[in-house]
Amino acid sequence: MKVSVIVVAYESASLLPACLDSALAQPETGELIVVDNASGDGSADLVARRYPATRLVRNTTNVGFPRAVNQGLAQAAFDHALLLNPDAVLGAGCLSRLLAFAATRPAAGILGPALLNPDGSRQPSWGRFPSLGQELMFQSFLFRLLPCRFPLGRRVHPLLRGTYARRQRVDWVTGAALLVSRPTWERTGGLPVDGFMYGEDLELCASAAVAGIETWYVPEAEAQHGLGIVSRREPERWIERYTRATLRYHARHSSPGVQVAVARSVIAGSRLRQVAWSVAGLWPPLRDEARSRLRGYEAGIAAAHEALRAARTT
Repeated sequence: MKVSVIVVAYESASLLPACLDSALAQPETGELIVVDNASGDGSADLVARRYPATRLVRNTTNVGFPRAVNQGLAQAAFDHALLLNPDAVLGAGCLSRLLAFAATRPAAGILGPALLNPDGSRQPSWGRFPSLGQELMFQSFLFRLLPCRFPLGRRVHPLLRGTYARRQRVDWVTGAALLVSRPTWERTGGLPVDGFMYGEDLELCASAAVAGIETWYVPEAEAQHGLGIVSRREPERWIERYTRATLRYHARHSSPGVQVAVARSVIAGSRLRQVAWSVAGLWPPLRDEARSRLRGYEAGIAAAHEALRAARTT
């Protein structure tokens, strides 16, 4: 089998060569599709120059991650597509191992490999669907002490390392490297486009589950992932977008009571983080990051108040 590898690029010129080279090194890569979201750093020109066989989509504006992915899926020529972040690098044999498992499990429409940090340690890459308990753990920082089946940190909790060593059916896998079958994206309609970034992989897996399609974690396949290097350049934006993605998920899948509790938890947790970063910002090296984060938390609080109002009217 061959795979259509889809990469959404935005200000990713420094990351794309390693990412695309790793995809081309996989014998199962049938085509590369790069959707550039109006990068200003020459990402699209780099792809056109160094990878002339790539199907390149040049968007004139940044249409967001899910719309760009759906553009790629619309052009995919093969029956499996790999959604791959530009800060991810596929390990040797990654696609062959994913496809080998897919051949043995027809109900599995979404597969995720093990993701590794640059130092080789396992990175949280799958989880259970969000719950109020998980949100409370995150907002209270308890996730740093107790194991949680939702990936809230950047490293696998020591008590969960065994679960990351075995193949298993999961609720969702991260879109940093996600193999999806054509029947899956056709039945689900691809990624939901009412968000700009974050949470779309979760929503895709949730829609697939409703349709009876399985999601699996396949650790024998591996990829290295840089943990959102591009998006973390602007803390304000990713904090707001991640918060909105969380609230949007619960608006779709949770009861009004849970929506209210989640929104209140977001407000309390954001206020707590504002206090912490106001203190951290007194140190000159952290001043700019602190200012950006404080704006992000304020935007998240505003989004939570919107969610509260919406939940109370349902």
